[in-house]
Amino acid sequence: MKTLWLGLLLLIPGCRVPTTGPVRLARGVPFVLRAPEAGPKFFASQEVVFHPPGGGAETLLTAVENDGKRLSIVASTPVGLTLFTVQVQGGAATVDARVPLPARLDPRLLPALVQLANWPLEDLRLGLEAGALLQDAGPVRTLSRKGRVVLTLTRDGQAPPFRSVAVAIPALGITLDIRTLEEAP
Repeated sequence: MKTLWLGLLLLIPGCRVPTTGPVRLARGVPFVLRAPEAGPKFFASQEVVFHPPGGGAETLLTAVENDGKRLSIVASTPVGLTLFTVQVQGGAATVDARVPLPARLDPRLLPALVQLANWPLEDLRLGLEAGALLQDAGPVRTLSRKGRVVLTLTRDGQAPPFRSVAVAIPALGITLDIRTLEEAP
């Protein structure tokens, strides 16, 4: 579990977690969370396998639901310890941490990734600053800035939810494999 926290820390540049404002996807790439109403309604139980640079893997279980009014995520350890919950309503997020979280961990990154994988492209672009380019090529969504790839999401299956989403953050050497529990090994 220690490696998971260390790896998640690398995802969030900066010194402390903001309580409001955009989620920082990378240095210089803020993302304003979108309203749940703009996205598809769905529920999914997922396994998130985090691969930090240098090898290894850590697992997080999530329950994700968008009911059209609120996007809710419960994140827990594989043995069932709830780490935190995140709710997005009207574009604003609230976080309830059940255990002390590392100061640099922004749990709002999870709903940002959920939205980037599932929300309509036009709405997502409204959450990005000028200079960031979000493209959709079938199952692959790529976010770039100044010609450099910031984030790639490779989706498999019919949305929502996708059976799996592979997330790559090339600049940090980090990948995440997100699968519905039905698809998890």
